[in-house]
Amino acid sequence: MATQGNTIPSTREIAELGEAIYQRQWEEKLLKDSVGKFVAINVATGAAILGNTSEEALRLAQEQDPQAYFHLMRVGHRGAFQAGWYLSHAR
Repeated sequence: MATQGNTIPSTREIAELGEAIYQRQWEEKLLKDSVGKFVAINVATGAAILGNTSEEALRLAQEQDPQAYFHLMRVGHRGAFQAGWYLSHAR
């Protein structure tokens, strides 16, 4: 696995591992009572740390394992954050 030893995983590897762990271990459980919360997935151990905000989830996760790599998600959403743009035309 790319997260062992001194090898630094790419952001793509972290995302792929995190998504796979979430789907395999956590998605069904968290969709029952944690929709809208943020979850930081430790890609080395598979641990899931919940928070009400992204900052809280990552802070708690890093307190548990400061050297780990985490994939951040929002339960019940396609991604942790939503981005978009808004076009207005004033007349």
